[in-house]
Amino acid sequence: MVNYVRGTLCLAGLLAAAALVPSTAAAATCSTPDYPGSGYFTSLKTKNVGCKTGKKVMRAHYRCRIENGKKGRCKRLVLGYRCSEKRMSISTEFDSRVTCKRGAKRVVYTYTQFT
Repeated sequence: MVNYVRGTLCLAGLLAAAALVPSTAAAATCSTPDYPGSGYFTSLKTKNVGCKTGKKVMRAHYRCRIENGKKGRCKRLVLGYRCSEKRMSISTEFDSRVTCKRGAKRVVYTYTQFT
């Protein structure tokens, strides 16, 4: 009986400790895929979604954006995500931070596009 109680207390302690460790699925910094055009992806972070999905959203947003030319913007949902973009530019390139949201899911990435 004593061993059962000790085992139960030990298990309860382990469960409590595990609850303090953040879930890896909640937020992640991911490697970036190859850039399909003239430029490069510089970072990818996700929240409540995995890196694989984050990369799919990045590529889909890129395809949507270049439908309107190299300097184009995507103005529709991408795989169910609503994306917004903030750009800083010079004559030869622009750097951008893209935030894509779908409920609590977030995909945030940056890229450099040569013009």
